[in-house]
Amino acid sequence: MKKKHLDTTNRIKNIAIKSLKRSIQSVLVFLIIGICYLNFSMYYAPKFRKSNDDSYNLDVYHQLIFLKKELRDDAGVRMQKLFPEGFMFINSLYGLAWVNLIQDIDKDSALFNEGINEINWSIQQINSTYAKQIFDKDLPLEYGAFYKGWSNYVLGSKLKILSEPERDSSEINLFKSNCNQIIEVTNHSDSPYIESYRKLTWPADITVAMASVSIHDQIFEPQFQKEIKKWVSKVKQNLDPKTNLIPHAVHSITGQTIESARGSSQSLMLNFLIDIDQEFAKKQFEIYKTLFLDSRFGLPGIREYPKGTKNYSDIDSGPVLLGIGGSASIVGQRTMGKFKNWNTYQGLRNSIEGFGSAYTYNSTKMYIFGQLPMADAFIAWSNSLERNQNQVQPESNWRLYFQLLSCIIIIIFGFLIKKL
Repeated sequence: MKKKHLDTTNRIKNIAIKSLKRSIQSVLVFLIIGICYLNFSMYYAPKFRKSNDDSYNLDVYHQLIFLKKELRDDAGVRMQKLFPEGFMFINSLYGLAWVNLIQDIDKDSALFNEGINEINWSIQQINSTYAKQIFDKDLPLEYGAFYKGWSNYVLGSKLKILSEPERDSSEINLFKSNCNQIIEVTNHSDSPYIESYRKLTWPADITVAMASVSIHDQIFEPQFQKEIKKWVSKVKQNLDPKTNLIPHAVHSITGQTIESARGSSQSLMLNFLIDIDQEFAKKQFEIYKTLFLDSRFGLPGIREYPKGTKNYSDIDSGPVLLGIGGSASIVGQRTMGKFKNWNTYQGLRNSIEGFGSAYTYNSTKMYIFGQLPMADAFIAWSNSLERNQNQVQPESNWRLYFQLLSCIIIIIFGFLIKKL
């Protein structure tokens, strides 16, 4: 009886061990498949399609079709519940991605007309009562630097891709009025950084606003060059003392740094600063690369906080993993492209494709299973920088270290699977 009980116990034990081994083998196989998928993603390149005699980024178009469906299904309202400026951000990025997609194609094409219609739709959303309701109309800059900056930048970007006869006079008047207001407020402020909310100031917001003023001088008679230079001069006098970069947050009156430079806001500001003052932007970019550009497992990433500092995540940063910021890296992809750093641009773009589980179905493309349209909007805006298939020209094989590491891990996992 005792021997029979012992045999039963041993059988149960052997079954449990075999079951555990199979489970471990299954996990290892799953990890190998995941590693192979990521390596395959590192060779991603967007598809381009002909439109009359021009071509456009088909993958970005599919992203925008997904966002169009989501936005018509109140994605803007849903994002507002998750992010402080979710409604404004997603509609602004949606409009700007369309601007980038269609700016080089035939104005008589169906795609161009579709794009203009969607840009107009995003502008209507931006100018809606719902969009304005969280912003203070009575601030020195009406509705604050965030609202004024993004709304005017989207409007100016639309005007820029239209010929003079195609521009609506009411939109021209609104755009010029906004530019005059932005210049008037910045001229009368000791600090270059203007409030977004009462007593709350983030320099990224006024940077977008000043970039919209730069658009004015590109498409109309140059009027604000002196004022733009004056603003840049004040910015140089109010940099973050720790990094010599534009700070993340400042005192609303003095302009003194409250929160030091961070990757998410640096990635964003540099996209606009380069259109305001190229020389200053390039100097800021070099510091940004030194402090924030990093790599994990051979793949590039943008840190949320400078090297050597503690890391945590918040609403601005998005997820921060091993010091690498989600928002900083997604927008940083576009930053690298704006500054012609194509190796890093491609590395970030393809890493986002892989780790973001990019998926195209029924002419729509989404990331992280379409669960966070805000992320899709930022990725579409970053990807829309790439407007022709010869634009991205990497100078070296940035994938090599990741591939070698992947091979080593796969060999080790394969050995363990065989031994179990």
